[in-house]
Amino acid sequence: MTSRSNRAQPPSSGPNFLQSSVGRITIVTVAMFFVQNLAPGVEAWLALTPRLVVERLFLWQLVTYMFLHGGFWHLFFNLVVLFFLGNMVEGVWGRKRFLRYYIVCGIGGGLLHMAFDYNASVYGASGAIFGLYLAAAMLFPDAYVYLYFLVPVKIKYLVIGLAVLQLANGITGRAGIAYFAHIGGMVAGLTFFRDDIARRLGWNAVRKKRGPTWRPRIGFPKRRGEHDAAGKIDSILDKISAKGYENLTPTEKRILENYSRQQREEPEE
Repeated sequence: MTSRSNRAQPPSSGPNFLQSSVGRITIVTVAMFFVQNLAPGVEAWLALTPRLVVERLFLWQLVTYMFLHGGFWHLFFNLVVLFFLGNMVEGVWGRKRFLRYYIVCGIGGGLLHMAFDYNASVYGASGAIFGLYLAAAMLFPDAYVYLYFLVPVKIKYLVIGLAVLQLANGITGRAGIAYFAHIGGMVAGLTFFRDDIARRLGWNAVRKKRGPTWRPRIGFPKRRGEHDAAGKIDSILDKISAKGYENLTPTEKRILENYSRQQREEPEE
């Protein structure tokens, strides 16, 4: 799958590939693939086995499983999506936020898999990768991806189709693929977009009418300055989706560039 947008993308002044989170995740994932093949026994310790996580507290498996893969093509297709969509998302968010998002989506995928299949081990980055599909659809809904390098489709429609397909396959119990891990990655990714979702559902307008002490279940309160800044970024991203980056004003471009720089330079939490 390749990625291309019919609208201009925000510029990225971020690090080169080897310094980016996408690059570092790729290096670790490829290295672990070689480790798997040279020392197959590591899978027993690093793959996600729900029974071991619960009964023996192998909690690290919720992270390590996403860096293992079942074969070359499993690895290849996940890395292709990571490269194209990951660079798009990291270009807006910066390294630290992107890395947190990737790990959280992977953990979310593992947790939902555990809830639906307690006895089956699983490995692969697909939970985190499906989280990237969601992030790209939220940030660049009208960008195109080319399925099988041939068929163009907007990301927002692709993600809806993928979500429905994973849910249907998970419910029907088709074996061999951890469909609920894919869904879990998307669900976990939604937590990063809680403010955007609240705004699109009209919760922010309701909150203003109900007073400053009221807030919806979704999202968390922010300081006034943080809320205003987030609102500006949301508006700018909406404008990019609707009209393209080239139609931003110089002030809007400067705000977006400053925001991306702050995300890359923010201290670790």
